[in-house]
Amino acid sequence: MSDVKSAFKALTAEQQAIVRERRVAGERSPDDWLALLGPVAEYDRQADAVREGGGGFWARRYARKHDVPNGLRWFAVPLTLILREDQDPEKPLALKIDLSGPMQPQKLVTTSDPYKKGAYHKVVDSFYDDVWLEGHAHFADGADVHFTVTDHVRTSNKTKRSASGKTKRKTKSKKKSELSVTLSVPKRNYTVAAATGRDVPKETVKDGESRTVVKLAGTMVQPNADAVPPIRMLLELISGAYERIEPARRKKL
Repeated sequence: MSDVKSAFKALTAEQQAIVRERRVAGERSPDDWLALLGPVAEYDRQADAVREGGGGFWARRYARKHDVPNGLRWFAVPLTLILREDQDPEKPLALKIDLSGPMQPQKLVTTSDPYKKGAYHKVVDSFYDDVWLEGHAHFADGADVHFTVTDHVRTSNKTKRSASGKTKRKTKSKKKSELSVTLSVPKRNYTVAAATGRDVPKETVKDGESRTVVKLAGTMVQPNADAVPPIRMLLELISGAYERIEPARRKKL
């Protein structure tokens, strides 16, 4: 247990709080975000290796207790690395990360009335919306980029009675991840493009007086409750938003 516990103790108090609470929010430069989150992601990599059989019983128990969901290491940290290349160095990158999980009262959207399905005489579905990543980047070209990652989770609690009269209960969850991007650019730099760009499930383009705003979103069905969407899905939405604008023509003097 000493290795994984030592790795946790080596984190700062703020980083240890992120591991325990699975939440962090604020405005920092990309480099400051990476300095904060990078060691947490590295600790999580070590802890995952222990949890998957790389240590003894007590080490695995400690790693499970101090686990960080993969959304941080697989999505938030590498995304910050990419955004750093385009971020305006004079402005902060705002991030809100909540990896505490969807099954919480404040994230519950609705619950169905009980119904029957097959052998189950009582089924109740609960629907949760878990916005686990929100961000606001300021690009060097004057663009504001808002993005969110939301898990829509459906949990079905099923009850049936066996032939022997025993009551059996089963819980099954399904998850869809929705990614959305809002790109807002100054009209002095960009205008609406003649071509529409790549197809996306949801899109709106508003040509305002001072800024042009493009909103795109897409959804993917996840194979399991722990799955994390690929970063390329969000990057493609950002690219798709840029495809819907083009550089403004400068008036000749």
